[in-house]
Amino acid sequence: MYIVLTSRPGQYRSEPTPGITPVETHDYFYGARHVAAFVIARLDGQSRVKIVDETDSSGANLVPTKFFEKYESAGEAVASLESLVRHDHAKSRLSRRDPETPASHRVQITFITNGGKTVEAPPNSNLLRVSLREKGGIPFKCGGGLCGTCRCRVEAGREHTDDVKQKERRHLSPEDLANGYRMACQTFINGDVSVSW
Repeated sequence: MYIVLTSRPGQYRSEPTPGITPVETHDYFYGARHVAAFVIARLDGQSRVKIVDETDSSGANLVPTKFFEKYESAGEAVASLESLVRHDHAKSRLSRRDPETPASHRVQITFITNGGKTVEAPPNSNLLRVSLREKGGIPFKCGGGLCGTCRCRVEAGREHTDDVKQKERRHLSPEDLANGYRMACQTFINGDVSVSW
């Protein structure tokens, strides 16, 4: 039997435990944005999947595999994923990860104003969440795009940030945006960046 372990970078990840053997990994993209990773794993008996909350380093749960949908083969699991992705949106796609690609690919975020502190995070991580978790120092109040307090400047790696959101346009002028200013709570990182505030 096979199950699918789902991880959403910057939010949570599913990890196998003894009795669960990863077979292949598929990345889910929406346009250029990496949304999730699906690991198809062989189930060798009743076991538990470790779910780790990436927004809280102390948050982890063990979930019995009886709560996971089971598949007779890895191919059946892939077909189910492809069906799910096809119904989502035309920009959605599933890509099988090359086994040579490191599963733990990380991006580096440098907080220039905080003495150049550099941390690592999974791709597609929210900039403010990483700053909070790693004590990066970006100022904030609401964390939801309402106040504008987390305004920061992406000094390097702007090409590794996602599209500007409408909430950001309420706080940042076109000139601000052209100069690399973003709101950390609305910005997701897909490669190495350096930020100041």
